[in-house]
Formats: sequence, C-alpha cells, structure tokens
Amino acid sequence: MTEIEARDALTKKVEAATAAGKGLDIERRGQFNEKALFSEDFYFKYGLRPTPDDMKAKPIDPDQMPFVPVQRRYTGYKKYQERVSQGIALYTGELRTLIQEGKWAELKPFLDIGTKGQGSNAQGEGTGVAASPMRSSCRALGLFANTVLQSDNDNGTTYANLLVRHFVNELYFALDDIAAAAAARDSKAAKLAWTRGRDYINTYLEIVNRNINAKVGDKFAIIDASL
Repeated sequence: MTEIEARDALTKKVEAATAAGKGLDIERRGQFNEKALFSEDFYFKYGLRPTPDDMKAKPIDPDQMPFVPVQRRYTGYKKYQERVSQGIALYTGELRTLIQEGKWAELKPFLDIGTKGQGSNAQGEGTGVAASPMRSSCRALGLFANTVLQSDNDNGTTYANLLVRHFVNELYFALDDIAAAAAARDSKAAKLAWTRGRDYINTYLEIVNRNINAKVGDKFAIIDASL
C-alpha cells in the first residue's frame, strides 16, 4: 500500500468512526486535542477513540507491546505505584460512595481540577490551586505508563503508550461527566459516567500489567466493583 493509499484508508476509517461516535470529538477535545490531559494520545495521532469493548474484541497484539528495560519499569513502578493504587482506591471507594449516596455537594471539591497560578499574592505565595487527589491521580496513570510502555530509545511515543494515554484521557472526561451530573443532581448520569470511567481504568490496567512482572512488582488488580 502506498503512502497515499494508506492515508486514504485512514481517512475512511476516521470518517466511519466519527459516524459511530468514536472518531473526531472537537467539542470535547479541542481542535488539536489541547483540552485533553495528555494531548499526544491515540486520538491525536489517528483521530480514533477506541473503547474498552473495541479492545476486548481486538486486544493489542504482543508485537505492539514495546520492549522496555526491566530497570526502567522497576524504577517507574516504585515511583508511581502508590499514587496509581491510591487513585484506583479513591475511584472505587469514596467516589463510588458519594455517587451512591447522592452527596452532590461533596462531589464538587472531590473532582476539582484545580487552577494554574497567576504569579504570587501579597505574601509572596503562589496563587495556584492544586487539583484534587482524584484528578491528580489521572496524571500519575499517564506518567507511570511512560515508564513501562516507553523506552529511552524509542523514536516517538509507542503505539501502546498512545493507547493508554487515550484511556486516561477518557477517564478524565468521565470525571468531567460525573461532575456535570452532580451539578444537575442526576444520579443515573453519574452512575453511567462512573461505569464508563471504570471500564477505561480496567483497559488501561490490562495493558500496563503486561509489562509488570515479578522483577517489577505486583500487577494491579482489575476493578470488579459496579454501580
């Protein structure tokens, strides 16, 4: 297949995916994916938004998993394992409970995205507001993936890493949807968004777990909780 033929084939694939609700999403992601937590992801490169069901139907091939030295994976695991585990615990624990019990007012600070600082205040302190632990844990997911799905020798972001960044971005958008549902006091929408986010977390975990062996650490447990 020539480069032009390959580009035409991808264009048709993107158009079909968009028609199915799994392609271009400028409203949510922006023209250049600038609204996503990690702008360089699978969607940014291919214009496609694979779902957890897509990955079950066609799992990532073994030859698409990058070789990453054990030491790099081990170092990344030691650095991010606690934050990743805490984020999963928050999602399955407190966030799930707040939705179950309809504690809408408490969900707002729990899902706060924070704000960037605009210089310093009169006391010389930074004016930025940190994101909530739930939100910041999403960044930890992406940073951890960089250590287990990306080698220093790779030219560009690997296929597997692009995929999991996309899943992290979709999780982050699911949190946006939960926040919007909480503001509207819409229990059904909040539960649906939580379930969607859970599925993206699990798909992320299934891929990163492939590069976690006994020399790296314990694999992360898949979430089986539901709402």
